[in-house]
Amino acid sequence: MKEIQYPINISAPDLVNVCVDESCDGEVAGRLYHCYRKEELCFSNLVQLLRMMEKFFDEIQFPQASTKSRSFFSPETGEKTQKTKLAAQSDIILRRGKKATFIIVVQFRQNATWQGDLFWVEKEEKQTFSSTLDLIKIFDGNLTVAAMETDNKTIPDEYAVGK
Repeated sequence: MKEIQYPINISAPDLVNVCVDESCDGEVAGRLYHCYRKEELCFSNLVQLLRMMEKFFDEIQFPQASTKSRSFFSPETGEKTQKTKLAAQSDIILRRGKKATFIIVVQFRQNATWQGDLFWVEKEEKQTFSSTLDLIKIFDGNLTVAAMETDNKTIPDEYAVGK
């Protein structure tokens, strides 16, 4: 098996590996891995995945959010404890999805959205996103390309990686 050179910081504390096992009509299902948990986190749609990632970033307090969400419920008070890594980053990045695998590193959480890098493992392509919507579009475009390649269809320019 060929060793992959990762063009992103694989030692980042907020690195997540998104393994997509199913993709149909823009909806995805799969598994999420990070180094602070030995077990996988399963998601059945994109919104659930994004909520899991946001909760994870809040738990490890990295990257720190520049804004805080308001709530009608009183927030949990108490001191935040330092999270302990339970799995090696090198093990996390080896997991693969049935349809696609994306390694995501969010560098900033500014203006109530995310900025960072996504690495599509199967294509060995890095893409940068400047908002959560941008991340969703890249994610969807990559899965559409993967599905079209599987079906041996011509890929329209608007789905070409990096556009």
